[in-house]
Amino acid sequence: MRSLAGYYFLFYLAISVYTPYTSLFFSDKGFSNTVVGLILSLWAFVSVISQPVMGMLNDRLSNPRKILMVSSIAAPIIGLGFYYFDGLSAIIVLSVLFAWFQSSMGPLSDSIAVEIGNREGFSFGSVRLWGALSYSIGAFATGFLYEKYGYDHIFFYYLAVNLILALVTLLLPKAKPSFKKTTIFEQISEVSQNRPFLIFVGISMLTFMSVAINFSFLPIYFKELGFDKRLLGSAFAIAAIIEVPMFWISAKLSNKIGRYNVLCIAAAIYAVKYIMLFAFTDVHLTLALQLLDGIAFAFVAGTAVEVVDSFSSDRTKATLQTIFAATTWGLGGIVGNAAGGMIVDHLGVTILYFILGIFCAAASALYAITKKRANAISF
Repeated sequence: MRSLAGYYFLFYLAISVYTPYTSLFFSDKGFSNTVVGLILSLWAFVSVISQPVMGMLNDRLSNPRKILMVSSIAAPIIGLGFYYFDGLSAIIVLSVLFAWFQSSMGPLSDSIAVEIGNREGFSFGSVRLWGALSYSIGAFATGFLYEKYGYDHIFFYYLAVNLILALVTLLLPKAKPSFKKTTIFEQISEVSQNRPFLIFVGISMLTFMSVAINFSFLPIYFKELGFDKRLLGSAFAIAAIIEVPMFWISAKLSNKIGRYNVLCIAAAIYAVKYIMLFAFTDVHLTLALQLLDGIAFAFVAGTAVEVVDSFSSDRTKATLQTIFAATTWGLGGIVGNAAGGMIVDHLGVTILYFILGIFCAAASALYAITKKRANAISF
C-alpha cells in the first residue's frame, strides 16, 4: 500500500505540472482555440488506440511495471519536443508519440492498484487519494509559478518528476499473472460479449467526456472571461484537495448505498456545477464551484474503476480498464475537445458549459435507470 501510495503521489504530481496548462501552452504558441481543441482531440484519438493495445499487451505479458517504466521515461522526453518545435506538422507528430505512452499509464496503474487492493484488503480510493493530494499541491504551486515565468517550460518539470516516478515504479508489487495462453482474439471476443460492461461504458462516456472538456477548457474559460490566470492553479488545487477525503468517503458510500447510486449523485453534482458556470460568470463563484468538481470527480473516478473491475475476468482486467479509459476519456475527448473549441469560437465558452450540464444530467438519469439491473448482475 505504501509503494502504491508513493507511486500515485508522484504520478499525479507529474500530471499536475502540465495538464492544466496545455491549452494555454499551445494558445501562447499562437494557435487558435479551434486548433488547440483539435490538438487535444488528437491526443485523445491516439489514446483510443494505445490504451486497449497496451492493456491487452499487459494482460498477455503480466508485466505492468516494465510497461509503466518505459512509458514514464518516453512520454516526458517526447514532450520536450513541444518546446523546441512550433510548426503544426511537428506538433502533430509529437502528439501521436507523446499520447501513446502517456495515456496508457493511468488505466494500467489503476488496474494494478485494484488487483493488489483486492488481494491485500484495501480499497482503491485509499491509495488514489494520494494522487489527489499531490495534484492539489502541484496545481496550486504551478499556477503562480507559470503565471510569473510563463508556460514554456511545463514539459521540463514533467520530465523531472517522471524520472523519480520511474524509480518508484521498481518498488511496485508484482501483479498476479493472468492466463498466459489467451489470445488477442479471445480477449476481444470476451469484451464484445460483455453487455453490462458495454452499457456502463456508453453511459459513462457522457460524464467523462464532459469532465475531459471541462479540464481542457477551464483555462480558456478564465482567459475569455478575463479572470486572473494566477488563480487557475488555485482552481485546480481546490478541486484536487477536496478529492483527498472524498476518495475515502466514496469507498464507504459505495458499500452503503451502492456504486451506481454514487455515480448517479456524482453526475448530478457535475450537472449543477456546469449550469452554474453557464449562468454566473464570477471568478470567486468559479473557485467555490471547484469544490463540487472535486467531490464529483472522486466519486466518479474511484467508483468507476471498481465497477469496471467487477465486470472483468482474470484475463481481461487491464484490457477492460484501458478500453473503458480509451472510450470515455479518449473517444469522449476526441469528440468533446474538437467540438468544444468550435463551440467556444462561435458561441462562447459559457454555452459550452450549458451543454456539459445537459450531458451530465442525462448521465445521472441513465445511471438511475440502469442501477437495478446492474445490482442484480454483480453488486
